[in-house]
Amino acid sequence: MIALSLWPVLLLSGQTAQTVTLRAAFSGGAGYSGYADVALHVVKDALSGAVLSGSVDYYVAYQFQQDTTVTGLALGYNSLSTYVLATDISAASPILATAGSGRISRQVQVLASDAAGLAALNDLTGGSGTPYYIVLVTSDQPAGVFGEYLQSCQTAVLMAVLSSGSASGVATVSVTYTGSPYNIASAEIAIQVAYQFPSQVTFSGMRIYTGQGESGPVAVPADLMPGTPSAASGAGMLIVPSTQVDPNNNPQMIQAIQNLLANPTNFSVDVDTVENPSAPLTGQLHATDFMTLQIPNLAGAASDVMLHTLRKSSGSVIAGTVVFDINYRLAPGAQIAGLDIDGDIVAPGVATDPSGSGNAYAVVTVIGAAALASLNDIVANPAAHQIDVNAASTMSAPLAAASSALPSMAAVIPIVEVTTLSTFAPGELVEIYGTNLAPVTTDLSGWPGGSLPSPLNGVSVNLGGHGARLLFVSPGQVDALLPFGAPLGTPMLTLTNASGTSAPVSLNVAAVAPALYNFAFKNADFSIVSQSNPAHTGDVLVFFTTGMGQTTPTLITGQIVPFGPPYYDTAPVTATIGGANANVIYSIAAPPYVAGLYQMAVTVPSGLSPGNQPVVATSGGIQSNTVTIAVQ
Repeated sequence: MIALSLWPVLLLSGQTAQTVTLRAAFSGGAGYSGYADVALHVVKDALSGAVLSGSVDYYVAYQFQQDTTVTGLALGYNSLSTYVLATDISAASPILATAGSGRISRQVQVLASDAAGLAALNDLTGGSGTPYYIVLVTSDQPAGVFGEYLQSCQTAVLMAVLSSGSASGVATVSVTYTGSPYNIASAEIAIQVAYQFPSQVTFSGMRIYTGQGESGPVAVPADLMPGTPSAASGAGMLIVPSTQVDPNNNPQMIQAIQNLLANPTNFSVDVDTVENPSAPLTGQLHATDFMTLQIPNLAGAASDVMLHTLRKSSGSVIAGTVVFDINYRLAPGAQIAGLDIDGDIVAPGVATDPSGSGNAYAVVTVIGAAALASLNDIVANPAAHQIDVNAASTMSAPLAAASSALPSMAAVIPIVEVTTLSTFAPGELVEIYGTNLAPVTTDLSGWPGGSLPSPLNGVSVNLGGHGARLLFVSPGQVDALLPFGAPLGTPMLTLTNASGTSAPVSLNVAAVAPALYNFAFKNADFSIVSQSNPAHTGDVLVFFTTGMGQTTPTLITGQIVPFGPPYYDTAPVTATIGGANANVIYSIAAPPYVAGLYQMAVTVPSGLSPGNQPVVATSGGIQSNTVTIAVQ
């Protein structure tokens, strides 16, 4: 998939907002250890990318063996000889960190006049490679307690729809980690639950289980204080302190988190109550999709709103998490009373920096009919919705700039991204390029499976009177599965979104129009053919294809191909490798992928010269594009 830049949109705003999270471990003498997360909320010039101002959030989770006086918290570089972005903690204004585990949080402002601070933010967000360290200074360690330098983090957001009798809820699980999803170096898990009980309850526990419900072992316990009451009405938000996971002290939990990231549907969230101990509020976890809405000037600077959603098979939003990332530049002493979207999605209270400049970062799990209806329409038509910053007066802005421009399609190509292929087949995977195609970018990360959706974020595609199905939508690109029912010849393709319907584009449609992906793997061991792993005479190679049309038995547009037998055979296909005929063992719809993706197995013929050899497939009298493979 080709990722298209949004720079034409962002240039109009003059500023963009960005949040970058970094993470470090620290350890030292006298039993000091812990983790620190540093969140950089910056406002950038849209043209140059230079940081104009920003806020730095420090979140330190420590473990001290004795009461400790903390006299400084900052970032350092040049082998810690230079401190930058220092907090208000100092020898003159220390804090006491009591023995055991605890947390320290601070926000530091970097204004336009702070040259050193801006330089550090440009380094940290621009990937300069300059090593920065988290420095925690104590009265007995004046040189600073420190560990590894700050590393970039990844965050995965998972969600679960919860239910138990008359109660319901939505859980959001955020996993922030360093390393890779398969080899985590450190991790932090944060859980929050939006709940609706008929009346007030008392919470007794929360955890992530392996399996569904309480059928498996506990994977991640939540640090929930037993006896925690719900809101008096029975409806509210439950937020527990995040859990730090040390791979050295808890390798089992690290393994559980890696499994959670790989297969979230193998895990569930359970919330227990004193009133109903045998029926926890529970639900299966799923991955989510991710969307960002840039807001050029809401409270004196660029801000953004980030959305994570779970979808139904139809593409509509069933649950969501909204992240308010508001960079405010107000008068000194100004106070922000609250944040909301349409008055339906309401953030909890936020603290305002006394300087009047800072960042308000709030995470809201969406629950309730009005909020969910608003979220469903936001992803389709954000310009019709409003974000509010409630201060002395309410500052408001639309979630996107209003536009009456119709979607416009400039090109349609097979998803294999070969522009010379100009004939398409029913059931082919394609990429549509143009302008104003979709208001909000998203893919199928939050889709549960089933039949591919249409519409997606309010976008639908039609070919010859038959609806296509969608895999990805963005302002400049839409990936679609053409309908199997599309007529042959030159039917018209149209795209519709909240602004209206595009001008039609004529496509050449034949029963079969083979298109090859530019790679192959060996059937014997599933290894990719490459210069270091060339194919040999007699090897069976498998190629993925699209454009192979309807199968026998027939497929339904958008369905997932089941494992055989029976297998879903395509029309007859021939192939050549290096100009020599290659025996085609089979050509079928590829299980368990979406209909429209096919796989073809061929035998490498004898007599080929070593080196790169061209591969071409032919079906229905139409040749595919040419791809090359390494042959020995």
